[in-house]
Amino acid sequence: MFSEVLLEFEEKKLTLPALPSNFIVVQETGDVPLQESHLQANVTQPFGVTKVLEAYVTNSTTIAEGEDVKTVHDVTLKCLNDPGHRYWPGDTIGILSYNTNSDVEFILDRLDLHSQCDNVCNVGIDPNTTKKGAKLPLFVPSVVNYRRLFKECLDLHAVPKKLLIRSLTTCTTVENDRRFLEILCSKEGNSAYERYVQQLHGKGIISLLELVPSCRPTAAILIAHLPRLMPRPYSIANTYREGGDSPAVRFLFSHDANNPGITTTYLRGLEKGEKVYFYFRQSSAFVYKDTDLRCNIVMVGTGTGMSPYLSFLERRADALAKGETLGRAELFVGFRYRERNYLCRDEIKEHLKMGVLDACYEAFSRDTETQHKYVQSQMQAKRAEIIANIRNPHALFYVCGDAKVLLPQITDTVVNILAEASETEEEDMKTFVDGLKKDGKYREDVWL
Repeated sequence: MFSEVLLEFEEKKLTLPALPSNFIVVQETGDVPLQESHLQANVTQPFGVTKVLEAYVTNSTTIAEGEDVKTVHDVTLKCLNDPGHRYWPGDTIGILSYNTNSDVEFILDRLDLHSQCDNVCNVGIDPNTTKKGAKLPLFVPSVVNYRRLFKECLDLHAVPKKLLIRSLTTCTTVENDRRFLEILCSKEGNSAYERYVQQLHGKGIISLLELVPSCRPTAAILIAHLPRLMPRPYSIANTYREGGDSPAVRFLFSHDANNPGITTTYLRGLEKGEKVYFYFRQSSAFVYKDTDLRCNIVMVGTGTGMSPYLSFLERRADALAKGETLGRAELFVGFRYRERNYLCRDEIKEHLKMGVLDACYEAFSRDTETQHKYVQSQMQAKRAEIIANIRNPHALFYVCGDAKVLLPQITDTVVNILAEASETEEEDMKTFVDGLKKDGKYREDVWL
């Protein structure tokens, strides 16, 4: 890869972007104590409706694992203090994450900071900078040490931008390494950038630095150019209950060993009793409130996309136990294998038995002997129920899943079912379904 790029651009003139100004200064300071909480605990969080809360793990159970299935964990957190927030089925939390120790160690080693990694530093703006409006990123505290800076604040897996690569050229001592970086950030090297930088398999700056061993950037450059290590949203899988000292929050997450995420890697290493920092996120349209209990509902989700429906069903169970009237509830779920990764199967069976859930339609994509491999097939088979729900003015349709794959597929299925039933053009039905989404009758929980 390295040599191919150099050969492709041998003796070619490059148009480089202007070298970004160095405007951040990192200086060691005295023995100043750092905050014990996550370094982003006091930072404004995306879609936050509460402050960052401290919680500890009360349960962490592996509920699916093995060959050809993602490992899925079922986790419950208990807040140390009552946040005074009432959450609804369908709501989400944001969990503050940490980079892995191996990634942090790599950066400390490359920057030659191991001997100083725990020294407290002041991070500020260079008084001599010529950069207009220079300011410190909000997610980087003014007092920090290098280890926690790279572990808690900066996204080491983000795709490196061209201005960062341009800055790296000044920190590179071997000519071929420098030329390689210049090619990647040049106007002429757009295709090379797309081939080699945007496909670094989720390792970001680390993968890039592995390609150019003589590049030793400063901490100031990485602070200026690396984005924030963002919190990760998770659907709440249990209902809120009044009373008690502080709420418990349950969520499910999957871990792909072939493409591990930063936050899932962090979460799967947690043990019972360990501390976690999280916050409650603003409610979206994908909520199931008490005013919805009498509505008929259809719920569609695959894999861990079924987890928010556990909170829906738990809320319905509480209401049923109090003698409240419930609308009909139907669940469409999809997994790879019936016997190996059917998540929370016993809970679903119990809800069916108690009348909390009226029907569950299953699909298993990797089982050879199954009638329905995908939830779309089940929806086609139950088209009468889908049509009745959509046409019912007091019914709701929920879909939880990936915005790029599942959600558009489900929308297309619904549009197709309605168009065939009414002998209407699909484009007209798509407009109709878009209107349902806008009106809050068709509710999506979007994963990006």
